[in-house]
Parts: sequence; C-alpha cells; structure tokens
Amino acid sequence: MNELQAKQFELLKAFVGVCEKHHLKYFLYGGTCIGAVRHKGFIPWDDDVDVCMPRPDFDKFIKLQKDFKDGYFIQTYKSDFNYSYLFAKVRDSNTTFIEKTFAHTNFNHGIYIDIFPLDGITKKKGRTRGRGPKPYLMWFFWYFPYLGHQWFPWKWKKLWLDIPATIVALAFSPFIIGNWSPRLLELWAKHIPYDKATVIGTYHTMHFHHETYPKEWFGEGVEGDFEGLKIKLPSMYDTYLTQVYGNYMQLPPENKRYGHHYHNGVSTTVGYKEYIKKQK
Repeated sequence: MNELQAKQFELLKAFVGVCEKHHLKYFLYGGTCIGAVRHKGFIPWDDDVDVCMPRPDFDKFIKLQKDFKDGYFIQTYKSDFNYSYLFAKVRDSNTTFIEKTFAHTNFNHGIYIDIFPLDGITKKKGRTRGRGPKPYLMWFFWYFPYLGHQWFPWKWKKLWLDIPATIVALAFSPFIIGNWSPRLLELWAKHIPYDKATVIGTYHTMHFHHETYPKEWFGEGVEGDFEGLKIKLPSMYDTYLTQVYGNYMQLPPENKRYGHHYHNGVSTTVGYKEYIKKQK
C-alpha cells in the first residue's frame, strides 16, 4: 500500500464505520471490488477507491457529515457548489489530489473515495440489462454545468486558449445558476424507485448499459476482505465483475498496470488550499 492508498484506506474505513453505525447498505465497486477479490486489498497500481450504495441508502448517507471527523468532507453538488457530478466523494481536506479534469474548478481537492448511487433502471420483469438512450443523454447534459464551471485564469502566454475557454464558460454559465441542472438530472436518475426496480445501475460511469444489472446480483451483499478490513461485496460479485471486466482474475499486461486518474498535484501531508496557494 503506497501513501496515496493509505490515505484512501483511512477514508474507506471511516465510510464503512458510518455505514455500519446507521445500518446503511453499501458494496465495493469497480476496480476496488476486483482488488478485494483478487488481491484482498488494493490493486497495486490502482489510484482510487470506488463504492456504491442503493439510492435510498445513498440519500441518507450524504446527510451524515456530522458523523465524520474534522477535515473529512462529503462532497456533492449540494455541499460544494462548483462540484457538478451526481455521485459523491468523501475527501480529506488536509491532503491534495488535483484531477486534471477539474484543475481549474474551485472546490475541495482533497484525496477522496467515490460513492456511486445505484438507481432503478427498469421495472420490467425479465429484463437483465438497461436499454435506451437515457445514460448517454445524462452524460451529454452533465457536460453543460461542467463547462459552466471551467473558469481559466488568464495568462499572457496562453491567451489564445484562455479567452475561448472563458467564452465557453460564459455560454454555459446559465446551467450552474442555483445548480438547477444537476438537480434536474438527479430527479431524472431517481425516476424509477430503487425498491420497485428489477434492474439497477450507476448512471454516472463510462460503461453505460454495460453497468446495469439484475438487482439480485447486489442483494444484501457478502463479506469480503480489503487490507484486513471486513467489507461488503455484491452478493453475486463474480457474475457482476465478469460482465463488466471479463476474466478479471487475470492480471493485465505490465504496460497497462497504471492508475487512470491523471492529476496536477498530489500531497498526503499538505491541504489542498495551502498546496494551491504555493503553486501560484
């Protein structure tokens, strides 16, 4: 476990503690779930932690800021105005991880773990996957508020880029007024109640319908081990991981063993506000 992973693990332990205290359902997700099954912890080259929660549990969780120690922050579009994702992050404000995608966005840039809501995809019986354009349209419309938050500081050497970027931000700024755009997208995501759904999934990932599943695949969850921590995996984690990743137990080629969250700065000891101030 490297220094970044150690900080993420502390966040994960805090998250699990809050979920257990309030009897909230959660599951390890994505590469973190692979790590638990294949490595009993982090994939050695991984650079993030992903968990998911049924929508009813997710909506309860994001209101529990008071249950975290000082410096830990539940980031949503409601708690951090310039954050536009529909999923949440738990961040350590006393650290720094500035993703390239949001390098010019003024919000909390602490090291984080991702918390994805599992929403209802369809109520139709017999379905095993989602269908239709909804997840693609949600990604398309999400880019509107994202672009509205991209205010680049002007620099003489890059005026040819900064001025057009500012014009784009101005053009899309109406989508960030009162955060109405992510609020509307979230209502659309919650249109089919989780409890009535036969197929569930996460709308805010890049695999679209490939990441929609029969609800029983996640069920009540089964116990797994992650760096010595007892955690929850989807009940049918092998079926879920095989659908998304194929033969997930096979290690990828060495030239593909790297993290995918590109950054403009990382520190496990310096808070993001101080880090950014020093860079100016």
